[in-house]
Amino acid sequence: MSASSKYTRFLSAIALLGASVVLVTGCGNKEKGATQVVASVDGEEISVHQINALLSKARGVTPENLPKVKVEILGGLVDQQLAINLAMSKKLDRTPEVVAAIEAARREILARAALEQIASAQTKPSEEEAQRYFAEHPALFSERRIFNLQEIAIGKTVEGIDQIRAHAASVKSMEEMAAWLKDRKVEFSVNGGTRPAEQLPLEILPKLHAFKDGQIGLVETKEGYLIVRVVASRSQPVTEAQALSTIKVFLSNQRGAEAVKFAKDEMKAKAKILYFGEFAGGEATYKAKAEADSKAATEAAAQAKAKAKVDADALASQKAQEQAAAQAEKDARSKERADARAQSGKGSVAVTPDAVNLEKGIKGLK
Repeated sequence: MSASSKYTRFLSAIALLGASVVLVTGCGNKEKGATQVVASVDGEEISVHQINALLSKARGVTPENLPKVKVEILGGLVDQQLAINLAMSKKLDRTPEVVAAIEAARREILARAALEQIASAQTKPSEEEAQRYFAEHPALFSERRIFNLQEIAIGKTVEGIDQIRAHAASVKSMEEMAAWLKDRKVEFSVNGGTRPAEQLPLEILPKLHAFKDGQIGLVETKEGYLIVRVVASRSQPVTEAQALSTIKVFLSNQRGAEAVKFAKDEMKAKAKILYFGEFAGGEATYKAKAEADSKAATEAAAQAKAKAKVDADALASQKAQEQAAAQAEKDARSKERADARAQSGKGSVAVTPDAVNLEKGIKGLK
């Protein structure tokens, strides 16, 4: 970074700091001092609290680039306020679409604030809890591996899963497995790549951790089933000292999520909730209807797909028959021409060398 660039950023930081200090302490304006205004756009104020709120969510902020980030945030807030002023001058805040969007944003902000308060009120995980989690999950830490995987994903509703599991344990390659599934009309998708242990779902990691390199097997997931081949893997363990801070964050988030779920269930149980229109009958009723509609749509799609396949097969068969008939007709005409040439050859008298000589001799006598 050039010296002039650093100096410019330094001046920007000093200017912002000076503006905050002046507005907090100077000019005898108590209102501006209380709000810590850093800019004004046509009379609409922008406060340092707005900058700090956005700064707390910014990524990659370091002591070195902090002044630049603040200036960029302030520039964005100024541009935003200009657009807001334009919208207000055109009375866009009164249009039904904007009113509805503002109300939706307000509802979301209030709901999120309430749930975040519940989550943040939970006790933080202790050092002992984090250490216990480390010891109970060796596949994530002390025995952590980086996996190179090949995957075949199958839906939850597949039939004959025990047969599929048995075959997966006996095949030599994923290509062989895919061909076997295709022959049995089982729908699947393929995937693959290199992933560390922490990027794998926790419900399948212990099972996959038991796989040896080259091994193929079937594991169950929340969405369905995975036929997995561990192409290769390498050990890359994480020490307890490295992992404890991350474990604490994870456990804290997990505890907060569980508290939020419990609070939601409790509020729903205590509240008087009524449903109307297409949702009349209650949550269980409309969920059952939604599931029935989804199942019917899936079955209709499967039937349409099957019919399309039957139609395509019938069309292909018809074309094949037409091509065979055309070829047979062509072969028959060719045979007729060959037979005609053969018959024509039988009716003619062949002229031999002796006959030619005899004719010449007769002509000589004459």
